[in-house]
Amino acid sequence: MKGVIFPGEGSQYVGMGKSLYEGFPCVRDFFNRIDKILGWKLSECCFYGPSEELNPVYVQELAILAVSLSAYEVFKEKNIPVDFLSGLSSGECSCLYSAGVLDLEDLVYFVKERAWAMGEASQRNPSSLFAVIGLERGYLEEKSAEGGFYLANINSPKQIVIALKKEDRERIKKSLGSAGAKVVELEVDGGFHSPFMQVTKEQFKRKVENLKFKDARIPIVSNFTATAHTKKEEIKSNLIEQLVSPVLWQDCAEFMIKNGVKVFFEIGPSQILRGLIKTI
Repeated sequence: MKGVIFPGEGSQYVGMGKSLYEGFPCVRDFFNRIDKILGWKLSECCFYGPSEELNPVYVQELAILAVSLSAYEVFKEKNIPVDFLSGLSSGECSCLYSAGVLDLEDLVYFVKERAWAMGEASQRNPSSLFAVIGLERGYLEEKSAEGGFYLANINSPKQIVIALKKEDRERIKKSLGSAGAKVVELEVDGGFHSPFMQVTKEQFKRKVENLKFKDARIPIVSNFTATAHTKKEEIKSNLIEQLVSPVLWQDCAEFMIKNGVKVFFEIGPSQILRGLIKTI
């Protein structure tokens, strides 16, 4: 069995997708469709930057989506059967088009509104993300329960991301460092996938309520539940909850492995997920 996995925030880089665009007519058509939907040249931002214009969450999520899905168009020509789809954080949005859940125009709107919700919440609740390396999940869950931070991404047995208030950064970094962890602050706009995002969740939910979701042709393994879903209402609900809940990436990978997946294809501008899969 085979799984396709899509990367999320932080995997963007200037020049991504350019060789695909130049080499495959289907990719040119796909990028042109997205540029037309947006009304501006996302393709040029991907290919030529500068990074200051590519990195804001609103642009990078759309850019990663465009590169991932255009690469998937090339992958489909290989006629390789796919048993599960999943993605890390915003990478799960790429599954929606690949599984036939949303058409491209609705998906672009969904990703735009998701990015707006995350950016707006980050401004209202100034927060950050730390990658914590070297501490067990159980230990961090216990410390989180005591207050001070939230678990945001369970990436692998060796890497967990936490969300915290900006004002608490030095205190928590010192505390976890004294416990033996390597702590790295991520260059993101806020404490995503945590209760810090709660302030815009209902607005986001209302904005995407009328999009035409369909049942998935390929099961999507949700970051929120770490199980597979094909029903449209479950998929929509899971993605809304993903805003305020930890990304259970390790659990998603383990679910697919336990259900027979032997080969993973990471499709998009990244090699991050294949590294995490090897660790898992």
